Amino acid sequence: MSEDTEMVQRGIGILTAALSWEPEDPAATAMFKESLKTLVRMDDVVSVSFTGGSPEQAAVLREVLPHVVRKVIEALAPDYTRLVLGMTIGFKNVADAYRRDVPGANVEAILQAASLNLAGEDEDDEDDE
Repeated sequence: MSEDTEMVQRGIGILTAALSWEPEDPAATAMFKESLKTLVRMDDVVSVSFTGGSPEQAAVLREVLPHVVRKVIEALAPDYTRLVLGMTIGFKNVADAYRRDVPGANVEAILQAASLNLAGEDEDDEDDE
């Protein structure tokens, strides 16, 4: 499974979890926000390549740049989490309205089908390679 597919499926999982989430419940909201933080990956190895400069400059950049990249990711994570939270709240409101307006609506099944379809597309892409 590609990393792109995995992240999209994680997003679908968050939407599925949002269907039973009650935003008015502070404990549930805190737990939901915490789960969003798992989307921000901090890889152990940050690879940086560049050309030119002296070997000493290259050594310093190899040492410093991964730390700088990590700090940038950490700085952006709260905004990213709020963005995803806002989209999730919007999705929940639409899903709740759909459930009210359409008797027997099964939003969970729609999300499950989307996830399965995505996994099937990913397998097809791997077969083409």
